Amino acid sequence: MIEQVMFHQGPLPPAELLRQYDEVVPGLAREIADGASEERAFRHRMTEKTGTQEFTLNILGLAAMLIALLMMLAIVAYMVAMGQAVAGAALGGAIIVGVIVALSNYRKAEATKLPAPAETAKKAD
Repeated sequence: MIEQVMFHQGPLPPAELLRQYDEVVPGLAREIADGASEERAFRHRMTEKTGTQEFTLNILGLAAMLIALLMMLAIVAYMVAMGQAVAGAALGGAIIVGVIVALSNYRKAEATKLPAPAETAKKAD
């Protein structure tokens, strides 16, 4: 008894194996090659589509952040105009800090984590 093991990389089997397939079922090698070609074209379309969708979602996310920021700054300006300068300044400062944190985490895979209060107390000791 002879056992043969064959390894190959890529979407297509070696040419010799394709010839053997074609001998058993005429046209099978062409069908396998066409299937590999269609699969490659599909992967390319999906990669392109995914990239376009990601870009569009990033632009929409930034636009939503800008609109929210302008609305919050309008509220701060209204508060200051109504004589609530301290409250307006506090809210404006919080907005600025929030925008900085949001933009610093915008393209990261994992958000920045603040230390837990217990960790902060241990470091202070």
